[in-house]
Amino acid sequence: MGNAYQTNDPQKLLELKRLEADALLDVVRTINQSELNIRQLCLIARNVLRAQIGIRRLAFFFESEDMWKEGIRVGFPVFTEDVFAEIIEIRQTTPVDAARHPGLQAIGAEFVIPITNRGLVAAFFVLAEFADSEIERQNDLIFIETLGHILVVAIFNRQLIREKVEQEFLKKELEVAETIQKQLLISDFSRFKELDIYGINLAHHRIGGDFFDVIKKESGSTFLCIADVSGKGIGAALLMSNLQANLRSLCAQYHELPVIIRELNSLLFHITTGEKFVTLFLARVDHAQRTLAYVNAGHNYPLMLSQGEAIRLSTGCMLLGIVPNLPVQEATLSYNPGDVLFMFTDGVVEQTNREDEMYGSERLASELFQSSDCSSREIVERVRRSLELFADQSHPSDDITMLSVKFYP
Repeated sequence: MGNAYQTNDPQKLLELKRLEADALLDVVRTINQSELNIRQLCLIARNVLRAQIGIRRLAFFFESEDMWKEGIRVGFPVFTEDVFAEIIEIRQTTPVDAARHPGLQAIGAEFVIPITNRGLVAAFFVLAEFADSEIERQNDLIFIETLGHILVVAIFNRQLIREKVEQEFLKKELEVAETIQKQLLISDFSRFKELDIYGINLAHHRIGGDFFDVIKKESGSTFLCIADVSGKGIGAALLMSNLQANLRSLCAQYHELPVIIRELNSLLFHITTGEKFVTLFLARVDHAQRTLAYVNAGHNYPLMLSQGEAIRLSTGCMLLGIVPNLPVQEATLSYNPGDVLFMFTDGVVEQTNREDEMYGSERLASELFQSSDCSSREIVERVRRSLELFADQSHPSDDITMLSVKFYP
């Protein structure tokens, strides 16, 4: 059969070009169907190339998620890493040379065509056995490269669509997680009649690892807790919810703080195998005795404002979840009517301003002294406003959680 391109008849050459243009137009119309996935796009390209130019050996690789993936392979063996290393060094349509491309030469490849998108190489064609003359070869290479650009743009668009769908799905998942997490945190403090309590949680990534809890027992005591799980986002939120559930269960079973802390540490250690940790402050208020027993497990020192003094509650143990067996110390102090216990996470004192200064514990103590005659809600809101003024529109770098407790007469 004669070579169709071996002619000087302009009418015949024009007709051949028209047929090629029609073929490319059909490809564009076909691949623009949004329901087609990347595998189907590659299959269409393969069929067009085999039908249009009769290519017998063909491979196509494209980049996706920072990895090179095989989209087409006809007539070639599986490409080894050494052969592919030769391919990705090529930056323009190149005939395979035995000296420079021994691996490609060994598998019988004849040409490599890199396909660019937005100035970067996004795909490669590897070709062999596709033309009977030089003029036909040059024409086929142009056709393949043009088809390659159409294919790469279509793949890129599919990836964008998939990423958008994934982002929308993740957004909805985050919204659900955010709602659930807010429901886990106490928002109605009016049921705690013996104490004036108020707290807020401002998650840096909508959901986070900070939490607080107030657990009232029928024995006439109330447990107060604030904690910070290492890390951010969904992982920290999941560990936080697990921690909260176990804490409530342990507080229902036990009265002694060291027992609760050791049990909680053991549970966390077996969940995280020492790879994540939790800072936690746990206190038990005895309303009849007017005493506050507490354990501080590596958490920011809460401040007890009593008779003009700010007492830092530091006694306790190391972080939870790091070691399986944990020695725990408990401290007890008396409180007076009007005293304030203020608990917080490190996002409060580590808030920075435009000069990269931290808010710090001294500034916090000063603000608390000025607010000590206020209700717990007012105390928290005043500290929050103070933080915002200090930050001067600098974004928080961590979750911010505060819990204020004022002891009634």
